Amino acid sequence: MGLAEFAVAALAGGLLGLERHSAGRLTGVRTFMLISTAGAISSAIAASSGYVLVLPAAVLGFFMLSAFIGVMRCVIEDDTGMTTVAASAVAFLTGVLVGFGYIAEGVVMAILTALILSLKDYTTALTRAMSHREVANAMEFGMIAFVLYPVLPEHPLDPWGLVSPKKLVFIVIVVTGIGFAGFLALRWFGAELGMPVAGALGGLVNSQAAVGALAARAKQNRELEEPVLHGVLLAGGVALLRSLAIASALSTQVAAFMLAPSLLMALLLSIPASFRLGRERGRRLELEMPFAILPAVKFALIFTGITALVKAAQSVSQAGMYLAAFIAGMASSGAVVASFSMLAARGELSPEAAGASAVLSSIASMLSKLMLVRASGTGRLAWRAAGYYSAAIAGGALMLLLELYTPFS
Repeated sequence: MGLAEFAVAALAGGLLGLERHSAGRLTGVRTFMLISTAGAISSAIAASSGYVLVLPAAVLGFFMLSAFIGVMRCVIEDDTGMTTVAASAVAFLTGVLVGFGYIAEGVVMAILTALILSLKDYTTALTRAMSHREVANAMEFGMIAFVLYPVLPEHPLDPWGLVSPKKLVFIVIVVTGIGFAGFLALRWFGAELGMPVAGALGGLVNSQAAVGALAARAKQNRELEEPVLHGVLLAGGVALLRSLAIASALSTQVAAFMLAPSLLMALLLSIPASFRLGRERGRRLELEMPFAILPAVKFALIFTGITALVKAAQSVSQAGMYLAAFIAGMASSGAVVASFSMLAARGELSPEAAGASAVLSSIASMLSKLMLVRASGTGRLAWRAAGYYSAAIAGGALMLLLELYTPFS
């Protein structure tokens, strides 16, 4: 072990100390640099002397010292916080890693730990905003994404070979993960959001539910019609981008075909609404958590049903397949986009046919949003929203026809 490793260990510890010092803690840069250097020295002595018990003894001694310091702080200063003690343990182990030659791993550990420490204010605000049920649902998401998904079989279990369990769960993770991110943003900012921004983030969670909730607000209070209109437009625009993101995760070829129509429709909805951003505050949009066991099962069943319907319609005619995509898009455009993208990725459908079907499902989804606005909101709101949505639908349909039937497409 050379001097360079000792320097890296000291700097890695200094990074943690810098964060602790900026957070107002007494333990600062020099202390953490010494802790990491001590870890590097311990691993160097163990490696050069051949005494295998040197390192365990050093680690045990350090953790006993850290525990003693933590108890003394609790008794003398009435400080029950354990974050600094835990950070010092990470600093010591970072030094040990660097001492054994795992320089990149040690530096990455220091950076990740400093990042985690710096997120305290945000994580505290988020946990206060989330209910116990929502936290439990987040745990379910983690269990399915990081525990269940890696062990699932990749080959289809059904006799028709519709979809494999692993691919199905992957699609559920992608779709609901996007919605989960939007939900966390809604909870994070809470009532500080204006209606348009809430609508945009709601488009990531569940665009149909967001549009219905916003329209109901306008029906309750006619003075909110203008911000609600912009929120409805942004919910539709962001939902189109969400579908594009889902396609990109499953089939880049389908996403490339969808790109021009989807972007045009999203811009035609979002640009008029963007002028309202940030002009009013204090409006909370309540949406349910987009991920839990039952909603995940429901989406999986919808996805499987759409896949079976598409394969059956494909055997009849391409027009029948497009019609099936349009009808299914009225209920769940995300499931339609995921289904067609997966079929194209498996080579069972051309990217052009899959992309056209996905765009048609997005158009159908916009029509269903207009119906929701009329059912949940006012006639005037529905009439105003229909003008913008009609322009977006016409632009998307025109772009789709150009891609399908022009020679240069």
